[in-house]
Amino acid sequence: MRLLTNEKIWNAVLQTPPVKWMLKNTLNKCSECNKMPLETALDNYSGKNNSKCSSCATYVRVIEFWIRFIQKALGVEKSRVVKLFGDSYVRRAIKSIVCGFAEFGFNRPIQVHAPFLVVWNFTYKCNLACKHCYSNSGKSTVKELSTEEAKQVVKQIADFGVTSLAFSGGEPLMRKDFFEVAKYAVDLGLYVSLATNGTLLNKEMVKKLKETGVHYVEVSLDGVEAKTHDYFRGKEGAFEQTLTGLKNCIDKEICTCIAVTATKNNLKQIPAVLDLSEKMGIDRFTLFNFIPTGRGKDIVAEDPSPEEREQILSYLNKQLSEDRKIAILSTTPQLARVALQCSTTQEDLMMPLAHMEAAKISKRARALADFIGGCGAARFYCAISPEGDVQPCVFMPLVVGNLTKEKIGDIWVNSKAFQDLRNRENLKGRCGKCEYKYVCGGCRARAYAYYDDYLKSDPGCIRKLSEGD
Repeated sequence: MRLLTNEKIWNAVLQTPPVKWMLKNTLNKCSECNKMPLETALDNYSGKNNSKCSSCATYVRVIEFWIRFIQKALGVEKSRVVKLFGDSYVRRAIKSIVCGFAEFGFNRPIQVHAPFLVVWNFTYKCNLACKHCYSNSGKSTVKELSTEEAKQVVKQIADFGVTSLAFSGGEPLMRKDFFEVAKYAVDLGLYVSLATNGTLLNKEMVKKLKETGVHYVEVSLDGVEAKTHDYFRGKEGAFEQTLTGLKNCIDKEICTCIAVTATKNNLKQIPAVLDLSEKMGIDRFTLFNFIPTGRGKDIVAEDPSPEEREQILSYLNKQLSEDRKIAILSTTPQLARVALQCSTTQEDLMMPLAHMEAAKISKRARALADFIGGCGAARFYCAISPEGDVQPCVFMPLVVGNLTKEKIGDIWVNSKAFQDLRNRENLKGRCGKCEYKYVCGGCRARAYAYYDDYLKSDPGCIRKLSEGD
């Protein structure tokens, strides 16, 4: 494992002319079979295809050797790797990782060629007036991207190698061209998801989502009581409409998630929301970190204390280790630190990875958490506003470029803010000194919201209270 996580050794290897030449050819399309050797190797390993192409055979054999080496070194079952490689979206992400090694070297945490996820606030229009809305959505008076401009954005995102595109808002379903643009994204090979308040998910709307090919629907639910949910959403009856929308998605067998933002107002209901999600047959449950931005600034007093946040994260970590049918995620990067603190070095654990996934990690593989975990802003994902502005995160209103004037690839690589956020050595205060800065790093959006400095310490971490700044 020391070999796999030694940055100096791997960066020295990656800089040698033979390896640089091999990586370049691995990522170029073969003139004979018109496929990248990397794609062919992944297909062969997963049993999807058994290429006989002589032109790229050498590269394929080398890649397959390294796949087997890493799989055994990490103690991962081959069947699990085969299943992963059989997913076209996973292969797209792997290509981004390998390209990142070729372009940027082996870093802690790793830097990928293109973001795994782009969250697009598709519109400011919304039929609700939620108290914690990060984008101040409601009645839009801002000139948003036209349908043609939106398609151009989708095209450059797909061409750059992004894996997943999430339509958020506002309420994306309020834009009449949503289905046209979403279908365009699906056809270009992107994994397409929708974040919605759920009130517009009637049977006809959900049928159109299914026909369009939308892969995943995330619905916000603020509590298990109508009083709690409707209070936050600013509309009486929103709770029942949202539950109906969720049931309609389940009926159409669309992968569905319930997302809840933790505030003092609903903390005690979060376990019940998780239980409700599992009882309904929901696929995923996501706990969102509260960020005082947008209208959220007006309810900053509702931000959970560090002790309250630690308690709910400890609860979630315990649920990760339980035999639950539902997948559990959180945008709170401290969950990875809690998971490590609660485990022993002699056991496997469920590890939250960059708040986009949680996976069972063997005791041999836990060292890799330093390279994957923590805040993913500008590392694994970024955000786009309705005007086409690019931001590190939807909760961080820091504009670093605009896709009507610049390419996402240029912004992703060259943005000073993005470069700052990728280097954990830049972190200040307690986060910069913390032994968990690579697996956690604190929430950069919270640091920006509280201090107007995305490199300062996250004020929501309990370790700050006990160990100083």
